[in-house]
Amino acid sequence: MITAVGARQGWRLTRTLVSPPGGSKDWVDLAKGVAILAVILYHCMLFQRSVGLDVGGMGRLKTVLEMLPMPVFIALAGMFHARVVEWTLGDTWRRRLLGYAYLYLVWSVVRFAFYALVPNVRGDGAGATAQEPLYLLLAPVWPTSSYWFIWALFALTLLLWLVRGAAAVPVVSVAAAVSALVSAGLMTSTNVGWDRVLEYAVYFLAGALWSKQLFTAVSRSPWWTPLAGLAVWGTFAAVAAYVPYGSRVPGVAMLGQVGAVVACCTAARQLVRLRPLSWLSYLGARSLHLYLVHIFVIAVLCAVLVALRDRGALPLGPLAVLAAMLVTVTLLSVLLGRVLSRFRWLFVPPRALTGRKRPPAAPSATSSSAPAPRAASPRRTS
Repeated sequence: MITAVGARQGWRLTRTLVSPPGGSKDWVDLAKGVAILAVILYHCMLFQRSVGLDVGGMGRLKTVLEMLPMPVFIALAGMFHARVVEWTLGDTWRRRLLGYAYLYLVWSVVRFAFYALVPNVRGDGAGATAQEPLYLLLAPVWPTSSYWFIWALFALTLLLWLVRGAAAVPVVSVAAAVSALVSAGLMTSTNVGWDRVLEYAVYFLAGALWSKQLFTAVSRSPWWTPLAGLAVWGTFAAVAAYVPYGSRVPGVAMLGQVGAVVACCTAARQLVRLRPLSWLSYLGARSLHLYLVHIFVIAVLCAVLVALRDRGALPLGPLAVLAAMLVTVTLLSVLLGRVLSRFRWLFVPPRALTGRKRPPAAPSATSSSAPAPRAASPRRTS
């Protein structure tokens, strides 16, 4: 689970203070780093495609990429939400729901303002709705942007609290059945946020209800587990991408997602000690920053690419452009996130909303309330 706390260095990401049992969790940031890179690559690809800088086979690559990042993020979030089933609704609101609601609403406004200023680039999956005030007003109940993920965390956390007294197996089984239908396109709400909640609820609920078992399973996974997960992911991704109507078969996308989650998490557990890969853990620890700002960086870069292409000044091919965009967007998003981290209100609800009181200031040495220094004892001699 991703939460936000203040620090001298500004905004930083951390896991919940009470970590679930089940072995070391140091692999989590590496897994999140891989997932956020996949998200950035996915959106770079979509934006690049929308402005006519297409890469051959991009549609199939899109099918493969869709199976990895969000199931990983949501499964990990669920694994760090295990304590929600022990809380009251008031506790759940204060500790989780309020933060998600605030973050989603603030960044929905930021997104709207951005697209009002930069109207000639593709909206992040929402098209013209990115600039429509009506959709901004409907955002709390009808999410249409890439920030559906934050909205989904709110909805899934509330769902977890509502089913807290039910047995895990039937709850996860029902969620799996719904996921199989939604991921195959056989069930839809016509809204990206609602559809993603229906599709990914199985990972959040399984992660939360079986948190200890899953952390233990990852920590004890043998060396071949990532290869097995990769084989499952690759097999079902190939069926979805190459077999006619393969993606419309219930369970194909969901099983591919399960394989991707297993491969990513268990590989991260085995590779986290490799120092050359520490940059992935760095990105994973800042995945929320990257997620919130990378769309804006991509949009601006795409506007620049279109201008260069129209003037015949774009020497790179589509594949090279995609690779360059991935690196550039990642680096600029890290830098932008560091700058924005100074504005705490962008990420954390103010105390007026949380009801938390400011800690009392330490009394100064000259304060009248400070205890007077003790007089020297008359028996003491120099």
